[in-house]
Amino acid sequence: MLHIILLILKIIGIILLCILGIVLFAVLCALFVPLRYRIRVVREAGEGKPPVEVTVKLTWFLHLINILIRYPADVILRVRIMVITLFRFPKKEKSSGKKKKNIGDDVQEEDALPDRALEDEIHSEPANPGEKSPESGTDGEEEASPEKCENEAGEEEDSSRKDSLSIFEKVKAFIEKIKSILQKIKEFFENIQYTIRNLCDKIKSTLDNIQYYREVLTGEPFQQSFRLCKNEIGYVMRKVKPDKFEADLVVGMEDPAALGEIFALYGMLYPVIGQHIRIVGDFESGRTHVEGELYVRGRIRAFTFLRVAVRVYLNKDVRKLIRLLKKEAV
Repeated sequence: MLHIILLILKIIGIILLCILGIVLFAVLCALFVPLRYRIRVVREAGEGKPPVEVTVKLTWFLHLINILIRYPADVILRVRIMVITLFRFPKKEKSSGKKKKNIGDDVQEEDALPDRALEDEIHSEPANPGEKSPESGTDGEEEASPEKCENEAGEEEDSSRKDSLSIFEKVKAFIEKIKSILQKIKEFFENIQYTIRNLCDKIKSTLDNIQYYREVLTGEPFQQSFRLCKNEIGYVMRKVKPDKFEADLVVGMEDPAALGEIFALYGMLYPVIGQHIRIVGDFESGRTHVEGELYVRGRIRAFTFLRVAVRVYLNKDVRKLIRLLKKEAV
């Protein structure tokens, strides 16, 4: 029984070691296997030709992953794993066998629609106009009565009382309006005073912040951090720079003097770029144009960026500078 348990544990351990080995192998490949890129830019003069043709090809791990970008072309973007296409833009158009409608049937249906509408209008009856309501009421005139006279006298007394009350209410409303105006004026000046005080506080706070960050930027942690970041950026640029950079260009200008100035500048830079860029002048065409081919090839490793990120993050000056910028070390 014990040897069976040990055998099961042995098998489980072997499986776990295999999984761990595969994960470790994948991580090492992701870090150290470079992503290779090739960029080709071609410009040719002529009718019907695009102004620029660009082809970008990215490969990783012996072309296991292959990414192709072309412009202009039918295939703008294509992603493959070995020979299996994972993504393609634009996609291939698939022919779909859709059934075509009978044109004669559509015409008959469209002709039948007006006939049906005409039949509906014929069978529909107009709405009957509303009947007038019979006249109601008496034609005779009502005779005046003593009660009516008394009511009129009472109404006159009520109107006089209302006039006296309305004058009192108007005076009271006028006083209230004056009070509200004075209150608004008081609130207005209070708001101005509050705004001025708040603005002064903000100006003082801004000046304090400017002075604080000025001291931080002139301090030792910032200087050390800046020097470190500068060195690391230079290291990254050296690692990701192209292995091959070539350009064969034909340049023409309307003014030969301008073309001469271009070649004078090219002669000054020839010790630096002469091995990679070759320029030929076109003095006969008499037009401004640039033609030729540009080819760039290089590789990028993820370990380069991981190394820089770890060195910058673990640096004590950088960490102190971050705390100072957050005002945590004040």
